[in-house]
Amino acid sequence: MDAATGRVLYQKDADLRLPPASTTKVMTTILALESGRKLSENLTVSKDATRVPPSKLYLRPGQTVSIEELLYGIMLASANDASVVLAEGIAGSVERYTDLMTKKAHSLGATNSHFTNPHGLTAPDHYSTVRDLATIFRYAMKIPLFREIVQTKFSSVSSTAVVKKKVVPRRISVRNHNRLLWDYDGALGGKTGYTHAAQRCYVGAVQRDGVTLIVAILGATNMWGDAKHLFSYGFDNFDNLKSAPQSAQKPPSIEAAPRQRISTVILPGDNQRPKMLAGYVLQVGSFRERERAELVSRQISEMGFEPVIDASSAGRGDAAYRVQVGPYGELTAAQEVAQVILAKSGHKSMILQLPTARDAG
Repeated sequence: MDAATGRVLYQKDADLRLPPASTTKVMTTILALESGRKLSENLTVSKDATRVPPSKLYLRPGQTVSIEELLYGIMLASANDASVVLAEGIAGSVERYTDLMTKKAHSLGATNSHFTNPHGLTAPDHYSTVRDLATIFRYAMKIPLFREIVQTKFSSVSSTAVVKKKVVPRRISVRNHNRLLWDYDGALGGKTGYTHAAQRCYVGAVQRDGVTLIVAILGATNMWGDAKHLFSYGFDNFDNLKSAPQSAQKPPSIEAAPRQRISTVILPGDNQRPKMLAGYVLQVGSFRERERAELVSRQISEMGFEPVIDASSAGRGDAAYRVQVGPYGELTAAQEVAQVILAKSGHKSMILQLPTARDAG
């Protein structure tokens, strides 16, 4: 996206709703900066905030942290606990804060986004698109303090706690996760994200020769390679792209294929089953009763994955309802997801290799 005009120079599945992981925190930060609250105001850490999974600053209940310090922890270290402290302290609850996040996104034109938490951990009904992320980031970069924060490589977060009636300070060093700040000419800042469901995500800006470009990526396996290639393509072809019909040109070396998002039930005789050629799928379980399959499917869905119940062989024998997750292009990715499902649910998955295009005829 051309940051000056908002014109999209290249897009692929720009409006596909996907989990955005910690790129969510761009909107979290925008809302805080526009809340009208003083940046020096201290917010108190709750027990709920400390219980959120990493990445985090490992804040402790009862500590106090200023809004400005929290923002540096959120945007540099991608701190999930700091995100919850901010949401609770400004809006009174996570639910109220994320409702405001969604409304603000929609007001910016990012109408294909919906937020249910301020940190980006995978959750039902929490999604965005690459077009929306670029739109949101373009707006954020017009806020001076946001721009200053995302350009910062190193900082520290100060907090205080009262121990035996004495105020005890604590300082936590934080480092920006945006690798482009170190090794890519003109990088202005950005936000990364990762979860098993979202894979690697990025939104950020680079400026060269008076031109500023924004790149947003969801579901990447080679995030930094893709980001650099897209930026280089945009700068090298900017004059042609800015006047060409949108989507008319395509970076020749990008081989990205969108991951199939499967959240359906495949029934006997169903001709709408997605055609999955090559890759790996996890079979989490095989059951005689559909109710049992649906129960396991719900458990897997709550982890942030999108299972499918394959009932295509129902009526032709035992164990007709198979709960599957995937497909995944690489065996290592399937193995990682299988380990997560085993650790969180106790269900051991069978990894099945899908037929290649040649095998499928």
